[in-house]
Amino acid sequence: MKKIVLSILGLFIFNISFSQAVWMEEITLNEGMEKDYIKFENMYSSAHEKVQKNGEKAGWFLFKVVPTEEGAQWPPNSSTPWCDFVLFNIFSDDSQLDGDWGMGSNKKETEAFVRKANYGKMKNSEMTRLFKMANKFRKKSTSYTLRGVDSTIDIGPIKVGDRATLLGVEQLNEDYEKYESEFFKTYHNKQITDGTRLAWYLNKISERSENAYQPITHVIFERFNPDAQPSNNSEPTFTEEMMFKNGQASRKVHGGLILELVNFKQ
Repeated sequence: MKKIVLSILGLFIFNISFSQAVWMEEITLNEGMEKDYIKFENMYSSAHEKVQKNGEKAGWFLFKVVPTEEGAQWPPNSSTPWCDFVLFNIFSDDSQLDGDWGMGSNKKETEAFVRKANYGKMKNSEMTRLFKMANKFRKKSTSYTLRGVDSTIDIGPIKVGDRATLLGVEQLNEDYEKYESEFFKTYHNKQITDGTRLAWYLNKISERSENAYQPITHVIFERFNPDAQPSNNSEPTFTEEMMFKNGQASRKVHGGLILELVNFKQ
């Protein structure tokens, strides 16, 4: 099954080196399709696991987009998200990214691969039903290929049900990545050590599908500790205030999503 071309996180939760690439898809479903779509992706998750064991891929993650309460201030647009699910495929190098995942060169071979991967896990009749629905799930999908730029330390494994934040960012001047790496990253690492943040990843978009959102240049993926206690942070110094001000002026956040992990193979 050939990859199309994707959307996010060059990343993240999996201690990925910057030589790796991420292919991300943002998916909007047709009405009433969510339950069967999740079943379909869960069926394919067994195939992804086998692909990874064969050395054709490094990871696969399925997130559901969770709207916040109307009027939420952060992240922007999180109360009116532009998609329903976000898929991430992680690759160790460009040869994996450009490959066919070893699942076959046509529909018949791919279905046979998936059936074999699900032997003893799912009835053949159910797999047949889901295969027949494959072209009915999606109303729209956009894709991006991401490359890791920088990241904080990452203090723990991710599990189904965990939440994360995804931000689409436009670089406004040549200093943007320096501000992220040399100032904001240090600030984020302090939040990790005080227990309020779990991880932060900065990724640059290298490719995108024709229907993808054009203004953004980078994607930020971050995880916060839902059980964190309120912190008593000291007031920022004048230098820190100026760094925050100028750093924020080097970028524009176009929108964000709250994500909840549904399934993954790593």
